[in-house]
Amino acid sequence: MAKARSLSNSTALRDETVLRRVRQLGSARDGLREWRLQRLTAIALIPLGLYFVASILSLAVSDRMAAAAWLSSPASALLVMLFMVAALAHALIGVRSVLLDYVHTRGRLLAAGLLVRAVAVILAGASLLAVLKLFLGR
Repeated sequence: MAKARSLSNSTALRDETVLRRVRQLGSARDGLREWRLQRLTAIALIPLGLYFVASILSLAVSDRMAAAAWLSSPASALLVMLFMVAALAHALIGVRSVLLDYVHTRGRLLAAGLLVRAVAVILAGASLLAVLKLFLGR
C-alpha cells in the first residue's frame, strides 16, 4: 500500500514538473492563432505559387531584360511580393513549431527563435527591395 502511494506521489510530482516546464515554454493561446495563420498562408500559397512557377517557366527561355520588364508591371510585382511574404510567413511559423517541439531549454529556444525571425526579416526585406527596385526601374 505504501508503495502504491509513493508511486502515485512520484507521478503527480513528475506531471507537475512537466506542466511547469510547458508553461514556461509558451502559451496555449498562441497556438490556435499560429495554426490558423499557417493554414491561411498555405491556402494563399497555392494560387500564388502556381502563378510564380508558371511565370518563371515562361521566363526560363527569356533574357534578363524580359524578366525585368515582367516585374515592372504592377500586377506581377504585387503578386511576387505577396508570394514572398506568404512563403516566408509560412516558413517562419513552421520552423518556430519545429523549434518548440525539439528545443527543450528556454535559452536555446529564445536564441533560435530570434535567429529564425532575424533571417526571415532579412530575407523578406531583401526580396521586397529587389522586386521594388525592378518595379521602379532603378
